[in-house]
Amino acid sequence: MTWARLGKIALGVVGLAIGVVGVLALREATLSTHDEVAARETRLVLSGETKGAEEHQTLSEMVEAQVLTCRLEVESDLAGPIDRLGDGRYRAVLVPALDDSNRRQFRGCLEDWVIDGVQLDVERLDQVR
Repeated sequence: MTWARLGKIALGVVGLAIGVVGVLALREATLSTHDEVAARETRLVLSGETKGAEEHQTLSEMVEAQVLTCRLEVESDLAGPIDRLGDGRYRAVLVPALDDSNRRQFRGCLEDWVIDGVQLDVERLDQVR
């Protein structure tokens, strides 16, 4: 074997090693991990508004639909009905409490345009012991 050929093989091995390390680092950075939570429940307060929604759909119906849809992405359930606070604001309780990873996922889902015509803004997402 020539030195040139050995150099190409060594360069290939180094490139492969860098690629493997990069993929493992990306996996670690994007992997959802779940931790035990000392709190017993998570309380949600959000506000909502409609833009271009169907005439027969109320804001309350759309908020409930989006909260229930997003609840499917986390490991908690609603502990009761979603309470209407007035002025487009709502409150709900989820049990068991959401860990940090689930809280980020739930908030992101709620604030995305999951259901056409409704935009939600999470005002509070607190842990309660």
